[in-house]
Parts: sequence; structure tokens; C-alpha cells
Amino acid sequence: MYEKIFHSENPFWNGMGRLFDIVELNLLWLVCSIPLFTVGPAAVALYSAMTALVRGKETYPHRDFFRAFRKNFRKNAAAGLLLFAVCAFLWTDVRICRQSGTGLFTFLMVFFFILLLFWLFTALYALPLLALYDGDLKTTLILAFTLSIRRFPLTIALLCVTAATFWICHLAPLLTIAAVGIAVHIKLFMLLPVLKPWLSVSGDGDE
Repeated sequence: MYEKIFHSENPFWNGMGRLFDIVELNLLWLVCSIPLFTVGPAAVALYSAMTALVRGKETYPHRDFFRAFRKNFRKNAAAGLLLFAVCAFLWTDVRICRQSGTGLFTFLMVFFFILLLFWLFTALYALPLLALYDGDLKTTLILAFTLSIRRFPLTIALLCVTAATFWICHLAPLLTIAAVGIAVHIKLFMLLPVLKPWLSVSGDGDE
């Protein structure tokens, strides 16, 4: 009986090992995101290293993370800054228009809010694509936007997971050590079947 409980293939210990790997990757993402210009490479590295866990492959999370963090560092740093800067710009426009009154400002507020939503939709696909697809930044963003529209129900599901993660982290900041990693794990389960045709381009499509 004790041998079954403590056996390495016991589902409980497998689950605990998976959770430990997720927390480890989450912490690496947090630490490597502290300098703002590294947010992009850190997020891409999190998606890249987490993919092996989702696929159930033998993996060394910290090694996979830092390998992905170094790969295409400049492109991923530029992508991270671009995604954040445009999001911040559009959100600022929404708030300014909301505080400025009615009429034209209401129209502009709705206009900028719609642009912000489409930009967030694009970001939901851009980060995993940057991790798993070898296209240039422009091609990757266009593909991310196209997929976000073509797979709109999935896009809404991804947005809900992301929003729930932010809400949980806001209510209980300590959960930030695991919540983001768990969210990425969940999102990759949903995303990998959709992204498979493009993953084969980078050599990552083979199981």
C-alpha cells in the first residue's frame, strides 16, 4: 500500500510535480520581468517552457525558460514594449475621453475602447506565437490578429481566463506566484491545437 502511495507514477505526486514546475516558471517570469524592457522576453519564455509541460514531455523548466529567454531577445523585447505601449496609449485615450464629457468624446471613447479590445485580442495570440513560431514581428502580429477574429469564441475564452487571473491576483497578491503560470498552462491547452499548423513552420509542431 505504501509503495503505491509513494510511487513516482502516483497521479497525486505527478500533479504535485507539475504544480511545482508551474510555480517555478511563474517565479522565473516574475523575476525576469522586473526590468520593464524584459517583460516581452520573460512572457515569451514562460509560454515556451510551459509548452513542454502541457505536452507532457520530459523537461527542465528553468533550463527551458532561460534558453527561450535568450532566444530572439531583441525581437521579443521590442514586441513586449510595443504591446504594452499601445495598450497603455489606448487605455489613456479611453480614460481622457470618458472624463471629457459627452457628444464627440463619447464616440471617441467607444472608438478607442474597441481598438483596445482588438489590440488585447491580438496580444492573447501574439505572445504564444512569439514563443513557438519563427516569423518576424510584423508577420506574427498580423497572424495573431487574424486568428483572434477567426477563432472569436476561443479569443473570448482566453480573455476570460486572463481577466480572472488579474482579478485573483488583485484580490490575493500572494497568489501571483502561481496564478499567472496556471493561467498560461490553461491557455496553452486551448491554443496548441489551433496553432499547430504554424508551429510546424518553426519545427515545434511535431510531438
